Amino acid sequence: MNQNLTICFVRHAQSCQNASLEYRQEFHEDDPPLSPLGERQALALARRFETGGIDRIFSSTLLRAAQTAFPIAEKLGLRIELLPELMEVKTRIAGTPAHLLCASVPLCVPCNGGKSPTGAGCFLEEDSHEQRCLRAKRAIDYICRVCHEDDKVLVVSPCAFFGYLLRYTLGLSLPESFCWAVDNCAVTQITLRKDDIPIVVTANDAGHLF
Repeated sequence: MNQNLTICFVRHAQSCQNASLEYRQEFHEDDPPLSPLGERQALALARRFETGGIDRIFSSTLLRAAQTAFPIAEKLGLRIELLPELMEVKTRIAGTPAHLLCASVPLCVPCNGGKSPTGAGCFLEEDSHEQRCLRAKRAIDYICRVCHEDDKVLVVSPCAFFGYLLRYTLGLSLPESFCWAVDNCAVTQITLRKDDIPIVVTANDAGHLF
């Protein structure tokens, strides 16, 4: 990761499943939409960055992640680049198929690279700790490869996979039992520096929600 790049990692806003709410519409338990509170959280996230400063937005192919990214993409006139590698752990699906997600969430576009070996929308076997580490590496390496020097990017990820992304970004070798707690719609900002150690600017910052 030999470049200067700022990455704002964001856990998706509250989903219907997080809120334990019952809705009449049907959705897969591993790919629920945002709850009403989650929609308000996504708007608050957009207000945090509404003055600009975000150059690109990457999102998991999970519906709740893309919906979290939409308000900020709309405010800044950016696309939501769907990166299948940003999938949750212990899930039975690889998210909503990209063509359906692009149809239901405006501004979504499939990434040109970083494709999941399983393909979006298919059922997954349980991936191992080592496979998750490799998945995080592929995601971050892809983002670093396609972004420009000094870009600031937003990466919307599900909760349990969050720690794997931070492990690789910070160069940490941690056991599988390590858990990185993160709140819905909180921001963890890390600046990668060429030929130097990365800087953690903020960690699990949810001040924009209050």
